[in-house]
Amino acid sequence: MPAINVSATTSRSRECSANGPLERAALAALRAPSLLNTQPWRWRVRDDSAELSADRSRQLTSIDPDGRLLILSCGIALHHATVALAAMGHRPRLTVWPDATAPDLLAVLRTGGPRQPTFADQRAFQAMMARRTDRRPSSPDVCIPGYRLEQLRDEVERHGAHLHLLRPDQVPVLIVAAAHAARIETADPRVRNDLARWTHRPAGHRDGVTAGTVVPQIPRRVPQREFLPNDDAGLAAGDGDDQSANYAILFGDGDEPADWLAAGQALSALLIAATERKISVNPISNVVEVEPTRATLAGLLCQLGHPMIALRLGVAAATPPPPEPRRPPAEVIDT
Repeated sequence: MPAINVSATTSRSRECSANGPLERAALAALRAPSLLNTQPWRWRVRDDSAELSADRSRQLTSIDPDGRLLILSCGIALHHATVALAAMGHRPRLTVWPDATAPDLLAVLRTGGPRQPTFADQRAFQAMMARRTDRRPSSPDVCIPGYRLEQLRDEVERHGAHLHLLRPDQVPVLIVAAAHAARIETADPRVRNDLARWTHRPAGHRDGVTAGTVVPQIPRRVPQREFLPNDDAGLAAGDGDDQSANYAILFGDGDEPADWLAAGQALSALLIAATERKISVNPISNVVEVEPTRATLAGLLCQLGHPMIALRLGVAAATPPPPEPRRPPAEVIDT
């Protein structure tokens, strides 16, 4: 396998090349998606370990008061780092929640013995680095084959969570829940302020939701969060309408921080597997941010699990959307 060279530009506009495998893995994990692209994590990398911590200063307390989506986002970053390590020829050794007295220290990642990267390792890493969040509605006449959806469900199961694929008769319930969640959040000035703060970032910030990745509000099966007014949205919606989209609920057996972290790792595995299979995944988070609509999703699961996030699945567009910005390594990784 060719050497994996991961580099990025720091806030001082100089090239920052990671040397050790753990630092390179933490650098690759900056590609992880997160709620409103808040990137709420910090890495502390030493010679033999990389510690992942939640960055509470980036928590959206009005939208995510318990930190459920913050921890889930960190779980995505954690799994991204393990995928990078495997592709570099190292066995990831992972310890989660290593210190009960430090609840924001989520995991410690170490390198195990060397291993020959497989083709699957390489493919997963390449998909992870290429993945983008596409908010455009899916094409009206192209459907995902059923066996592909089952493959995504199997991938989630392998990582300790579950994926419920909504039946056609359940989609109207999600439609009503998404509209209800939007009304509740729109009426809350704290939520409006948080949304405004993370969709109108100051110049020079490399986080938040940018206009170039947002599509105008158009009729679609399940209402999507309104990030920006239509005049400010910079990504053309195209001719899709989501009529061919599939919807799913990622859920866990419990609803504790350990379950949220595991759900994030499973979501990362799903995102990577979906990218490999040319499937676009768009999170629908507002339905889990609001207590009544989260209870509605639990009802769709027959109370057999705890909803972590809803997802729209569609065939990926031929042209990818613009990338979302990522924070400079110097702001996120302590070495």
